[in-house]
Amino acid sequence: MRKFLKLLVSRFFWTFLFIFVQMGVIYLFLSYVESRFSLSLVGSVLGIGVSLLIFIRDDASEYKLSWIILIMIVPFFGTSMYFIFGNKKKGLVQEKRMRKFQELSARHMIDAYPKALDAEEVLHQEDVKLSRYVSGLSESRVFGNTTVRYFPLGDPGFPVIVEELEKARRFILMEYFIYQKGVFWDTVLDVLKRKVAEGVDVMLMYDDMGSIGTLPRNYYKELRRYGIKAVAFNPVRPRLNPKLNYRDHRKVCIIDGNVAISGGLNMADEYINKSVRFGHWKDNCFVLRGDGVWNYTFMFLQLWSYSAPEEYHVDDFGPYMPTEIPSAGDGYIQSFGDSPLDEFTVAENVYISLINSARRYVWISTPYLILDSSMANALILASRSGVDVRIITPSIPDKKTVYAHTRANYRRLLVNGVRIYEYVPGFIHSKMFVVDDCTAIVGTANMDFRSFFLHFESGTIFYGGSTVGAVKADFDGTFDKCKEITYKEFEARPWTQKVVAQLSKIITPML
Repeated sequence: MRKFLKLLVSRFFWTFLFIFVQMGVIYLFLSYVESRFSLSLVGSVLGIGVSLLIFIRDDASEYKLSWIILIMIVPFFGTSMYFIFGNKKKGLVQEKRMRKFQELSARHMIDAYPKALDAEEVLHQEDVKLSRYVSGLSESRVFGNTTVRYFPLGDPGFPVIVEELEKARRFILMEYFIYQKGVFWDTVLDVLKRKVAEGVDVMLMYDDMGSIGTLPRNYYKELRRYGIKAVAFNPVRPRLNPKLNYRDHRKVCIIDGNVAISGGLNMADEYINKSVRFGHWKDNCFVLRGDGVWNYTFMFLQLWSYSAPEEYHVDDFGPYMPTEIPSAGDGYIQSFGDSPLDEFTVAENVYISLINSARRYVWISTPYLILDSSMANALILASRSGVDVRIITPSIPDKKTVYAHTRANYRRLLVNGVRIYEYVPGFIHSKMFVVDDCTAIVGTANMDFRSFFLHFESGTIFYGGSTVGAVKADFDGTFDKCKEITYKEFEARPWTQKVVAQLSKIITPML
């Protein structure tokens, strides 16, 4: 009862109640108009026309098919919903802000060139193509002179984050999808307050949708009273708006331009197992120190200038460059960002490129496995070519509908030799790849439609070095805590689960 009452008074409940009421009003109004004026033929023609428009767009086929089905069933309502939520064309305001976003890239990325490396000179030939692709689309470069500390769990990463924040002398940049009051965030906030008092410039972003159930409305105002320059990214309004789709799913903390901390962790207690909701929470994080921090600093400042009020804008990125001379790392890194405001699915294509490059094995960890045909075909082709393809997913879901669709993807993969493991102790939130002992990636992008098409995401590619070995060791240890799902066992599940799983395939790409 207490949880129910808490839900009733939450901002999340009332925001989405108003949105669903608006959707209902639109549906009833359009249904009335259609029946009152006998517009069924017009609706059919409209449905066919809009479906053809969707068909010729450069979107994933599964995404297009879901919308086409809705539009053909309820043409007027489906068309309205598509142009509100499904049509990813940017409005005039977003176009203007996107141009500024791109201008910042052209103006400031040149600052990194003196320390960035030529991929052809330092990487193996098979990695050069991937590096060029990432550089060309995300303005990210390859760096050496960067040390890496990898943590296979959030629990030991938490004190390291606090320790690094305590060392800040010039600035702290923080960007997370979720902040939630508790041990983790309260401890970090106390450090930030002290640092502001010491004259450290603290700039903080949180995604308003991601934190809608964990932070009060306009929480940024409270943070500003402490002297923190805080911004709620893409504030949620209780009205139908295409901007609801675009979320900042990145997780990064940058200290003085010399240290960057990223991975899967959000600023909430479940990520470090201080609270338990879905069993043991398996996540990861890593700490970069050196030249390679610049890509994360640049990504943050780009999005900060895109979303922050005028008085907080940063026009000169120079003061945010690394100042320490780092120890030489034992590999090379390339951190990159992905944006829904362009036409490129950078994170998905990086994943597919890694899968295609595998010769012996490719191991993957993801909390959600919602695949379009391109990703599914890459996994199947690799497996059919003799590559050891393994995927770890949770055994305890955080979202039951998404979990049903995750499991719906198992059958096609299992029958083609892909090995599926479920993390028995609870929920695995890590998003990571390792390929052939040579390359690894750790980031924020899930293997689902939202991460690939609608979110701001980030990730780091590790080319060689001990970090690749650390990620592989993490996989080895995690497999020991997993149950492998066999095809025979999967097919023996109850028919109700099979039906729910198949139905979920229709709606999940639109969510």
